[in-house]
Amino acid sequence: MKDGTSPRIHRQESPPAMRGRTGYRNAEPYLRRDFNYRCAYCGVHEQLKGGPQAFCIDHFKPQSKSGPVNDYNNLYWVCIPCNMIKHDKWPTEEQQRQGYRFADPCREEDGGVHFIESDTGLLQPLTPCGEYHVSTLRLNRAWLQQHRQDRTHKWTRFTEASQLHEELKRIIEARSSNAATQMMHRLLSFLSEEITALQSELSVAIPRIPTQHIL
Repeated sequence: MKDGTSPRIHRQESPPAMRGRTGYRNAEPYLRRDFNYRCAYCGVHEQLKGGPQAFCIDHFKPQSKSGPVNDYNNLYWVCIPCNMIKHDKWPTEEQQRQGYRFADPCREEDGGVHFIESDTGLLQPLTPCGEYHVSTLRLNRAWLQQHRQDRTHKWTRFTEASQLHEELKRIIEARSSNAATQMMHRLLSFLSEEITALQSELSVAIPRIPTQHIL
C-alpha cells in the first residue's frame, strides 16, 4: 500500500494458468469476481453497461511500457470506455518523481485520499496522483457525473424513506386497530416497496466516493 490505507479492492481469487501473448484472457471470470463486476477506475457496474461484453481486461501498467502480460496483479477489469481512454498512457519518470501517477485501487484507497466527490458529482483531486488519475482517465465525463448525481438523489430518497418507515412502525405499534392505523399499514407497505426498489438500484450504482479527505 502506498498511503497507509486499506486498498479499495481486495484480490481473493487464485488466478488460472496464463501463458503466451493472450494467456491473460483466461483470467476474465476471476477478475470479474475480484472486482465485484465493476470497472476498476470509474466504478460502473456491468448491469449499467449491458453486461460483461461492455468490459475487458486492462493491463494496469501497459505492455508497451514493459508491464507484465500474464501477471494477475497487473490485470484489471474495466469498462471499455475507460480502457480506450487509458490505452497505453503511463506517467513519465519526471511526472512520477513529482507524484503524478495512476492510483492503484488494489494497493491503496483512492477515493477520499487522492480525490473526493463534490455535491455536483465531480471528482476533485487532492494530490498530484489524484490530478493525474482523474484527468487522464476523464473520470468527470458527463455520463459519470450525471450518474453520481442521480445516485446521490436516490440515497437521499432511500434515507428519508427508511427514517419515515421506522417512525411509522413505532406509531403503528403504539396504536390500537382503527381506520387510521389501516391507512398507516398501507403507507408502511408502500414505503417498504420504495425502499426495496431503491436498494436494488443503489446496489449497482457507482459507489459513493467520500466527500472529504480520509485522514
